[in-house]
Order: sequence, then structure tokens, then C-alpha cells
Amino acid sequence: MGTWSVISVVGRHSELNAPFGHNFWVTIRIKYTETLMGSFPEPPILAWDETIHTIKHHVGERWEFVGNMYKHKPGSPTMAVWGQRYFRAYLHAKGTPYSGKGHSKLFDKNGAPVAGAKLGTHTNPDAQNKAVQNYLKRNGGILEIEIHDIPGIQLEPGKARNIERVLTFNCGVEGMGPRVKAWQHLKVDSAQPQQAWHRRWQMDANPPGLRITGLKLVTDYAQVPNPTPADGAV
Repeated sequence: MGTWSVISVVGRHSELNAPFGHNFWVTIRIKYTETLMGSFPEPPILAWDETIHTIKHHVGERWEFVGNMYKHKPGSPTMAVWGQRYFRAYLHAKGTPYSGKGHSKLFDKNGAPVAGAKLGTHTNPDAQNKAVQNYLKRNGGILEIEIHDIPGIQLEPGKARNIERVLTFNCGVEGMGPRVKAWQHLKVDSAQPQQAWHRRWQMDANPPGLRITGLKLVTDYAQVPNPTPADGAV
């Protein structure tokens, strides 16, 4: 049976005004080393560990979320690329990249892009998945999977809101390889112009604390959608 390893996990970010926050990309390169015998094993799952602390100053409440967002919602537009890694790599090799967030690309074991001609011609995702899996099983190779998140706060017009949030990330592959660690601190207040709002991003593991004395802890997870299954995952 072949084996998977993590080559690299790299993060980058940029500021975003609608919603008020950031773009956050994590690019993961995983390598499959083939063997002559045995079945094709799947890699470990994506680790997209988040801790969210939100304060709604306008109502004196706070709420928290801790967990792997991929496990929580693998079929979301942000997380889906991991489960769709094979057929999206196939489409990219054929010069017709999938239009969803993030990307998946296939390289040979030396790091050169795999030409679409080496994967055959297939018209449905199941066959496209299998084509990439078969290539890796026979030849080994590298998958580059990029996840694109957009952590931000969008205020509703006409509604008074004063929200502060600290969001921490610990991202990589579960059980192996390096991680990207980052945090974001946002303060948005509908009573103030956007120029007065606060936005900060750091690529490290030392987020600021929030003052929570006197705030009511609630279980309002409206900003973290309910769990959904993966769509198109293998």
C-alpha cells in the first residue's frame, strides 16, 4: 500500500471590505508514494480547526465555537474542495478548472504539472475521480489543494450592531505535517463609519483575549451553519 506525506502547508491573506474582514488562503501540498502491491489509501482529512469568540456588545451577549470546520461542514463552498480534490485536479489538468472556491492541481512526483492527456477522457465526476486516483496509484504524485476562506462580518442595513470577534485558525492535514496558525480580530459598529472599525490579522498562535465580564453566554450559532454532508466528495 502506498503512503501519503505532507510536503508543505502555506498560508496567505489580504484585506476585504465586503464583508469586512479578510481573504485567507491555505495551500496544502500532499505527496503520494506508490508501491507495487496493495490498494490505494485516501489521505488523512483536512484539519481546519477554528476557535471563534464573538461578543455582541449591543445586547450584552457572547458565544463560542471550537472545532474542525471541515468535519462540521465539509460540503460548504469553502471546505468542499478537499472532498472534490480528484475530479477538480482532473478538470484543472484538462484546462477547464472548476469554478468553485479554492483549487486542486495534480503534479507528478517530481513536481511537474500532469498533462490532461495522461488521464484519459471522462465526462462525469466519478470517472474523473478514478482517473486521478489511478494515475497516483501507478505513478505516485502530488496534489496541491488550496482552501479559500473569507472570514468577515457583514452588518445588516438599518440594524444597530456592535460586534467584536476573535477567530483563530490551526490548519493542515489531520495527524501529519506542519500547520498554518493565524488569528483575526474584528470590531464593527453600525454607529461608526467603517473607517473607524478595527481589523487585524496575524500569522501566529497568540490571539488577543476579550473582556467577557458581565456578558451572557448564549448558544446562538447563526454564524456557523449547521453541519452538512460533503457534496461530490470521494
